[in-house]
Amino acid sequence: MKKEVRARVLLVKVPKRLIGLFSAIVDGAGRRAIVRTKERSSEEVYLIATPDTFEELLPLLDNIKKHIEGVEVLGEVEEFDVG
Repeated sequence: MKKEVRARVLLVKVPKRLIGLFSAIVDGAGRRAIVRTKERSSEEVYLIATPDTFEELLPLLDNIKKHIEGVEVLGEVEEFDVG
């Protein structure tokens, strides 16, 4: 029996040189989501969250955007490939 894992995924643009810092901040802020890069050379990252923690991401991202220039929320993604 295959168990389905429900998650909500947000696509965020982050300057490549700051993805490590961005990931560390999300992780240090209670790990509300897992950060995964969309493609190796891309500035786009996925924030993968449970339905319970997803709503907490938007205020967190608003705070991050105040301190990291170039962070932009692109929107929620319905489907994505985890590689």
